[in-house]
Amino acid sequence: TDEGRRYLQAEFERLGLEYVPSYANFVLVRVGDGDACFKNLMKMGIIVRPMRGYKLPEWIRVSIGTMEQNRRFIEELPGVI
Repeated sequence: TDEGRRYLQAEFERLGLEYVPSYANFVLVRVGDGDACFKNLMKMGIIVRPMRGYKLPEWIRVSIGTMEQNRRFIEELPGVI
């Protein structure tokens, strides 16, 4: 989990995305339209959580997965934001 979290946060930095530094098994990241990002990733079989229900419509919650899952998410993310 620690390795995956470090990887995701470093990739968010590289992509210029705002995120909330985390010590948990998930990271919040600002992607613009969180609902659209969620729907587009879901079509690819990548599950994240939109944060509109928490009054954060521009954010998604990304759970830390395996490194393979984390890399796939980062690979697909730029195409859906």
